[in-house]
Amino acid sequence: MLTNGENQPSAMEQMASLKENLVFGSLRPCNLSKCSKSQIKRYFEDTYDLDEYVFSALLDEKDYYHCPDRLRLPVIFYLCHTATFYVNKLLLAGMVKQRVNKHFEIMFETGVDEMSWDDTENYRMGGSYKWPALDELIRYRNQVRDMVLDCIERFPFDLPVTQESPWWSVFMGMDHERIHIETSSVLLRQLPVEMLKKPKNWKYAPLHAETPTGSNELIRVPQGPVEMGKPADFPSYGWDNEYGNTKIVVPEFYASKYLVTNKEFLQFVEDGGYARKELWTEEGWDWVTFKEAKHPLFWVCSGGCKSGCGSSLASHSHCTLQPSSTDSGACSMHYKYRAMYDILEMPWDWPVDINFHEAKAFCWWKGPDYRLPTESEHHRMRGDPQLSLDANCDPIYQEDFPANINLKFGSSSPVNMFPPTSMGFYDVYGNVWEWVEDDFNGLPGFKTHYLYDDFSSPCFDGKHTMILRYHNSSNFLPNSGRLNYYFYTCNSTIMLFAFFGGGRNKQTSKQTNKTNKKHKNKDLAS
Repeated sequence: MLTNGENQPSAMEQMASLKENLVFGSLRPCNLSKCSKSQIKRYFEDTYDLDEYVFSALLDEKDYYHCPDRLRLPVIFYLCHTATFYVNKLLLAGMVKQRVNKHFEIMFETGVDEMSWDDTENYRMGGSYKWPALDELIRYRNQVRDMVLDCIERFPFDLPVTQESPWWSVFMGMDHERIHIETSSVLLRQLPVEMLKKPKNWKYAPLHAETPTGSNELIRVPQGPVEMGKPADFPSYGWDNEYGNTKIVVPEFYASKYLVTNKEFLQFVEDGGYARKELWTEEGWDWVTFKEAKHPLFWVCSGGCKSGCGSSLASHSHCTLQPSSTDSGACSMHYKYRAMYDILEMPWDWPVDINFHEAKAFCWWKGPDYRLPTESEHHRMRGDPQLSLDANCDPIYQEDFPANINLKFGSSSPVNMFPPTSMGFYDVYGNVWEWVEDDFNGLPGFKTHYLYDDFSSPCFDGKHTMILRYHNSSNFLPNSGRLNYYFYTCNSTIMLFAFFGGGRNKQTSKQTNKTNKKHKNKDLAS
């Protein structure tokens, strides 16, 4: 940790120490009905260290100032943004009285505008914008770390921690940082691989499970009820869109037992899916032409495809493999896979990394009866037990829950690596974030929270699609209710932890024809 002494380590030395010494893994979140101050401290430091650990892979200070995606800010912004969030929210909650660095807490408060494409030319994306030196930012992060730890130590503490408690701001800061650990890891995957070196203890999942996946058959789910909405006094942190309550009877449907794998998606690529305008929504085709996409972003080929990086990396391509002697065109290319810090042999049994537009095009390619599951259907696929206030009904609190959660791996894992639910579906918890058909909206009884009153509600506009947050580095896994995130369909392209399982409704010919007519103008209805 940096100090004010003359022999303080440089920022790169501090990050190098993390890269070599941090133990790979993550603590389980605090139970807000019985946690202690020491447990909160440990969880905060675990969160803070993990965030820096992800960035520690960068080999050169100058690489922090590159834009991995043309729609996003340079890497340096995301390293500091999570620290400023703690300061701003603890101030709002009254847990601290003074700022650490007002200039930074304005500069790093807000990223790009999620409401439109307007920020593709954001003034902070160009090379002329003057970002602070890395040493200054690491010193700032250390000061914020000390401030939060001191605040946890001295501020009066009562159990349970509720949404009305000032302590809610501390847990909001930690969960916010864990969201950014995931989104920042996506951005780092988009940087040239030679700029990164895998941290010493980082662990990828095996490419294949012990048994073959077999065919991705459809499973019938009979009509049945679901209840959605996290109880307001459930003893874990939650975002505003998790709360409220609704009970729904879900009609019978069919869904694939596995998430769609790289192997399954290859058929779409080899059938020219990225060149067939008729498979895409109007907005989806705009995205294809804008990105010049020919395959999923993290597939690597020999075709020199654009990687979508911004600013000084705009011309960079990940796709620089040497073609094999058997390659005769795009349909027979040999693909590899860009993981966090390395290029691997293609993990054909892992879920495919795609955005909402690609997911919709794949479903349409499969046939007019296919679509993504809805949120309520996903609940049916899980076979959730009765909602309760017992934290153990949430798998994240269970010891050794069989799923790729909580940094079991630093990657996706084979879709059949862990056992299925009682309904027969794999990976409904963990491994990845999953797209669903629904537009993003609140449940009945939705309320904003004063600490972050614009977190969800500005996106209840019919233009933001819903994604269920169950990724392998998530530290919150709400079996007890609902944890959704939202993405503007144009900008959702950066959220490439998004995966899906194909769903199919029984439809009459009239229904199928009606859907086909609507396809060019509107996404399929849920």
